[in-house]
Amino acid sequence: MKTTLDNKSVKNNSRNSKNVRSNLRDNRSMRTNLRASRNMKTGLGDVNIQSNDEATKKCPSCGSVDFEIDYARSEVSCKSCGLVLEENIIDFSPSGTAINRDGQNLTQNGAPCSITKHDKGLATDFKLENLKHDRARWARIRRLQKQSRVSGSRERNLARAFSELSLLISNLSLPRDVNKEAASIYRRALEKDLVRGRSISLLISASLYAACRVCRVPRTFDEIAEVSTGSKKSIAKNYRFLNRELALKIRPASPVDYIPRFASMLELSSPVVVKSIEIINELNEKGLIAGKTPAGVAAAALYYSSRVLGERRTQKEIASVVGVTEVTIRTRYKEMTKGLNLN
Repeated sequence: MKTTLDNKSVKNNSRNSKNVRSNLRDNRSMRTNLRASRNMKTGLGDVNIQSNDEATKKCPSCGSVDFEIDYARSEVSCKSCGLVLEENIIDFSPSGTAINRDGQNLTQNGAPCSITKHDKGLATDFKLENLKHDRARWARIRRLQKQSRVSGSRERNLARAFSELSLLISNLSLPRDVNKEAASIYRRALEKDLVRGRSISLLISASLYAACRVCRVPRTFDEIAEVSTGSKKSIAKNYRFLNRELALKIRPASPVDYIPRFASMLELSSPVVVKSIEIINELNEKGLIAGKTPAGVAAAALYYSSRVLGERRTQKEIASVVGVTEVTIRTRYKEMTKGLNLN
């Protein structure tokens, strides 16, 4: 009887030792995988894949043990022969790319904050498509939640202003940088209580014009007035008011900034653009464009360059695109040819 019990205990001990060894191997492989996942980056990474299976230790084609991880394609390939060993891999690295002062990665979840939204994009919302019960109750909760997002006068002001700003940005085909700069200027005006007693539409149009000047994507007052509800005179008045009260650091607009866009609208070639920019630089060196409207100087330079290079455009065509009169083009053209001794 004792011998039977001893044999059973020996068998149990051997089984336990086998289980312990297998658990140790599993833990060792898990630590290896975790160590490899910590070293993974969002770009290309070099890693040696190790596992209990002999087939995954070496490349089945060339026998190499050096592998490359490409998270752009989600593949693991051999560095020697280029054989793809694994596809659709999972990226275990942090989702964010920001790094604090200690060198630690800062994860980021959800959409980033946006200054172009009245709540900076921090509010939440939910849909009713997947709800099967109490849809009326959830619809009331959703309506109350939307109302709470614009509960105060400041939120209502920003919501209306930024909705008009997005419409202006879309109509003028302006980039995101201009949108962010215009929103920042309007927020500063609202913080200093400059909006009280003034039209929101006029102030947001003036902020957009100032943002275009800051970002060197100039638009004329006429172009903004065409897509806005205000007149050219009223937008210019509010722009001067914002520039004075907020002390905006805006450099004078250069005619060179208008040349590429106007040339594209007139379907002129790149040699005409280069020639026009050279003429404007010469005028600037001699001080002949001080106090002149940049759009008028750009129109005269394009008119002269198109005539010289055989891509003639009439004064009427250029005036309709640039937004100046034909008299302005003729006047600037005469001043330009006289100042530079052009034929």
